Amino acid sequence: MLSKSSSRIPIILKEFHSSLVGGHSGIFRTYKRIAILVYWEGMKTDIKNFVATCEVCQRNKSDNLSPAGLLQLLPIPTQVWTDISMDFIRGLPKSKGKDTILVVVDQLTKYAHFIPLGHPFTATEVAAVFL
Repeated sequence: MLSKSSSRIPIILKEFHSSLVGGHSGIFRTYKRIAILVYWEGMKTDIKNFVATCEVCQRNKSDNLSPAGLLQLLPIPTQVWTDISMDFIRGLPKSKGKDTILVVVDQLTKYAHFIPLGHPFTATEVAAVFL
């Protein structure tokens, strides 16, 4: 057990976090490596502060946090063809001058329409074949 004011603490922190052995591996892993060998009062806080001020970690590590907010369920459609999804399947071999399929799916019944298109196409052409 080390005293809180030991001059060895900064050396230990640097060795177990910033060296090749430590590999800038974050708070939890640094804590686990140090805790196996030594303990001092406030050790977890000191490690957290050391890692938080590590320039290499701040520059190169990203936060592994969930995005803000919860996923919201989509409302269940009550009528056929009131809620649809559309997508394109591109890069197909040409057949009768068409190499793209516009897929339109009804979200209630999951019934799908497959509409052939020739690439390049415009928004006006897509709207026309959709209608």
